[in-house]
Amino acid sequence: MSSNQYPPRGPAAAGGTSNIAPDFNAMLQRSVLTPGQLQPQVSEPPRGPSPSIGYEGVYGATPPPQHGSNVLGGARGPPPQQMLPVDLPPQAFLTSAMLLDMVDKKVDVLLRDEKEYIGILRSYDQFANLVLTECYERIAARNPDATPASDLSIPRWLIHDVKLQGVMTIRGENVTICATVDLDREENPKGAQFAEMDQVRALAASQKAEKKDSDARKAKALKQAGIEPGFGMQG
Repeated sequence: MSSNQYPPRGPAAAGGTSNIAPDFNAMLQRSVLTPGQLQPQVSEPPRGPSPSIGYEGVYGATPPPQHGSNVLGGARGPPPQQMLPVDLPPQAFLTSAMLLDMVDKKVDVLLRDEKEYIGILRSYDQFANLVLTECYERIAARNPDATPASDLSIPRWLIHDVKLQGVMTIRGENVTICATVDLDREENPKGAQFAEMDQVRALAASQKAEKKDSDARKAKALKQAGIEPGFGMQG
């Protein structure tokens, strides 16, 4: 008579179904219910590592605090404090970003050499180099009829706009002022009056020559007093 040399395996060897996993029991209970029957609320225990694995100390240990940047594999620490005002975006503090609202608008650009250009701003870069289209050069001269004692109704400046062809590129380092144009007052600028180009050019040339002579005399007087003349004065 032969006997089984191998011990029984499975749940029967452990004395029945008392050691079946709770997940299997819950699944068995759900399988015998009819589709229209209310599913019972079965509380399932939280899953975790098997107790048969000898890693209880690793998984149950409390991790060390990771607040410093010197901890290997730890966090980088708390975020830095906000230095900028909350109501202002960071790009408001960049010089070139101030031109963002002026794109595709008519602007008036004044250069360091007192030249003035009016056109539509199409593009710019981080160095505030400007690209203008439909550009005009505005020539301005002081009105000889306007004196300090004259009425304020007499315009102080005579101006004329010269149309420029193509695209105008202006270096950012030469820009003194860049501002948008008020389209409602573009035809009648305050304190200025449109005049003929020849008249404005003649007045501007004569006034520029007078200013050059005045600066030369001031520079000569400063040099005689032992003072170095400033920018724009001819020695």
